[in-house]
Amino acid sequence: MTFDVREFARTARGSHRTEMDLTAIDAAAVDDDAARLMRILRDLESSTMHRMRNLLVTATHKDARVTAFLTTWAFEKFWIADALTAVLEASGHPTDAEDGIRRRTPAERADRRGPVLRAIAGNFAGTQLVAAHVTIGLIDEWVTSAAYRRLAELAPALEKVVAMIVDIKDRHILFLGEEAQRRLTESARARRLTAKTVRQTAWPVGATERSADDRTFFETVVFGGPQGAPRAAEIAASIAALPGLAPLGPTVAGRLVP
Repeated sequence: MTFDVREFARTARGSHRTEMDLTAIDAAAVDDDAARLMRILRDLESSTMHRMRNLLVTATHKDARVTAFLTTWAFEKFWIADALTAVLEASGHPTDAEDGIRRRTPAERADRRGPVLRAIAGNFAGTQLVAAHVTIGLIDEWVTSAAYRRLAELAPALEKVVAMIVDIKDRHILFLGEEAQRRLTESARARRLTAKTVRQTAWPVGATERSADDRTFFETVVFGGPQGAPRAAEIAASIAALPGLAPLGPTVAGRLVP
């Protein structure tokens, strides 16, 4: 294990408002599509505590290294969400997302389970479920990083903001990638549990709490069309490179592409 969790915690990045040149960002620099994508990403980053609740009712809370990482990870994601809110305010766009009917499909039923059912299922899965949690986190970071890069294409004025966020998320990817690789390599049961969890997950993580319209917008803008398909294919290839998950690359890509 090469990722230094202590150093990660020591160098955690908090509020970004003083780092950003918000005076250079206005409504002309950020169109409606870019603002909507920002709101979706902000809400996904803001759902971290909801995700933590679901993780920590399982054996993951007993893993000191992963729990130490998650504490700083949640802190940094909170401030990413705050930075996106600041950009929305500076550009004069609404900060509140519109409510709407949620998408409900049988394949995502397990992903909508609350903490009680997750705790029961996690009790049967045991410590091998940690591999699934870090792998899901890794794939989600790949998905959202692709969305941030797409945001910079929609609004070039946000390139520096996006570069700052992606730099933060790259450290998250380093830890999660290292843990996923190690845990999947060590255990066939971990690979089976992880494969099952990946099949049941809606992407990006937290999507089941977003409106169906927002989810369709996200999929279309980030992964739709001839420009978006290669982003999904790149994520599929990264998943296929993980131990035991080769068949699941196309499954995830198929859910990302509208």
